[in-house]
Formats: sequence, structure tokens, C-alpha cells
Amino acid sequence: MTTRSICFAGLPRDEQATVEAAFRQANAAQRWELANENEAGVVVVDMDSMYGQMSLMKAMSGGKVVVALTAGARAGTDFQLSRPVTAEGVATLLAELESQAPPVAAEPEPVAPETPVAPEPVAVTPAAEASAPEPAPAPEPEPEPAPEPPADARLADYLIPGALAGPVRLQMGDAPAIVLDPAQGVYLGGATLKPLLPYATAIVRESDFEPVDPAQLPALATELGGSHPFSRLAWILGLGGQDGVLAPGYSPNDRYKLLKWPQTEREFPRHFRIATVMMKGPALLTEIAELSGASLAEVTDYVNASLAVGVAQPDIVAPSEPEPAKGGLLGRFRR
Repeated sequence: MTTRSICFAGLPRDEQATVEAAFRQANAAQRWELANENEAGVVVVDMDSMYGQMSLMKAMSGGKVVVALTAGARAGTDFQLSRPVTAEGVATLLAELESQAPPVAAEPEPVAPETPVAPEPVAVTPAAEASAPEPAPAPEPEPEPAPEPPADARLADYLIPGALAGPVRLQMGDAPAIVLDPAQGVYLGGATLKPLLPYATAIVRESDFEPVDPAQLPALATELGGSHPFSRLAWILGLGGQDGVLAPGYSPNDRYKLLKWPQTEREFPRHFRIATVMMKGPALLTEIAELSGASLAEVTDYVNASLAVGVAQPDIVAPSEPEPAKGGLLGRFRR
């Protein structure tokens, strides 16, 4: 893998072709090459999609240089590519990446061997004969341990990169069985989401998981109903995980906006009206409930699910600076 290999991850198929065409035009000097997500040194993640947050975590855990592709103003990454993508925008991004990338060391030129010359004898004093002890080598840093789920962990805690060492199978109560494949960031199970709601609030222990042989994954995908991205599972777990209460770290006094529309309205018809209101612009939870006709608890659960996969965010406005006080007697009188 080189620092000049790049991948555009998680884009819709039609936009993928447009973006790669813009890349080829901007890469006329051919200093960069397209690579797959595992081999690329730079990964451009579509932050406006429902899978963007999972792709972001996967890229960051793999030590990649991450570029956010978004139509928004803030992305939380060191590099950003604005949507809609143009050749000029890609060229600017490549220049920024090259300016901060470490230089590639040139291969040393072969040197002709020199004729060995016998060293001149040097008088050695008794003090110099005693060689000083070599310093002990510095210990190698220990690798960071994988994050351990909390004591009352839920299934969402095991979707964090590094929480699972390999594929596992889970079935609790009447909920359907699913298989988690952390290496690929997918779960194996049915296409519908509502049957998975019991997993949103269930306490899941490590002993509840059954290890799965990776060679069995293709057969299990057929048996259980298909393969789906972790972000789809994270969405339903976020929807049912808080029971109508806003997720920790977010304020009910903030306005929330939807960046992209999650495709779940077939199973949850009321979400269509909630999403329609949020797509119009930032609004308070109470305003979204009033305009959509949904209950406040339904709106809160929908916002939690959208926040969990990165398709919604609070619209936080920076406080305006106070106007400087006017001097003089007239200014004091006005104040």
C-alpha cells in the first residue's frame, strides 16, 4: 500500500462513475491510482449516506487517511471533498494530500566497492580497553487492547471496531438468529428490521455469542436471508434503544436536521412524514412532532436512529459576539 493510492467508498453506483471520471481528469499526471478499500492509503467516505459513519470508523481503525465527501459545511475529518464533485475539487484535494504526505524515499544508487585499506595502528590505553556496556534496547510499545463492552452491554456496543475478534452467531428469546461478521462489517439475517427490535434493549453477554467458522459464512448468509451492512443494524438498534428518550450526549433544546433519507419507510410508514419535515430544515423535536403529526417519542426514536448512523445531526449555531460598547457620555446614556 502506498500513500498515493485512493478509494471512493460507499457511493451510489451512478455517482461512483461520475466521481471516478472526475478523479481521472484531475489525475492527468497519474501520480495517484485507484485501489480497493483494504489496500488504499486514502479512503474517501460518503458521509451523507446511511453507511458513512460505519465506513468512517472502519477506515480510521485501519489507520487510513480519511476524506469526508459531503454536501455539508462540517465533517470532522482532516480532509474534505465537497459535493457535487468536480475535477477541480478533486485536483485541490489531491494537492492537499500530497502537501501533507511524507516524501517517498528514492532508492540509493549502487556504489562501486572500494579497495580495503588497512587501518593504522592506534595506541590503546588501559582505560580505553574496557568497553562500556551497551544500553539495553527500549521495550517495544504494547498494542492497544481492544475496547471491552460495558458490564450491561447491548448489541450496539459490539458493533464498534475491535469489540469482536471474529464472526459470531446470536439468538435471544423470540428474536431471529443473526450472525455478525466484524471483518466485513456486515450481519447475516433477514431483510426486515422490525423483528430485530428486541435486540435494541437486551443485555448481551459475551457468553451469549456462539463462534462461527468463517468458512460457513456463505452458507449461513443463504440460510438466514442475506448479508447487510452493520449500519442497517445500528439504525434499528438506535431506533429502539432509548424508549422515546434522546440518546446521551444530545440536547432536546437543539434543532436537528436530516442529511440524507434512510430507506425504511416501508416498515415504518410514519417515518415518511417525520423525514419530510426534517429534510425541509433544522427543527426542534417538538416542532417536528407537531408538523409531522407523530408523537414526540416517535420523533425522538427516529432522530436517535438517524444520529446513530450519521444521517442526522444537531444544527448548533455559534453564539454571536456582543457588540463593542460605545464610549462617551451619549453611549453610557443609551446603555
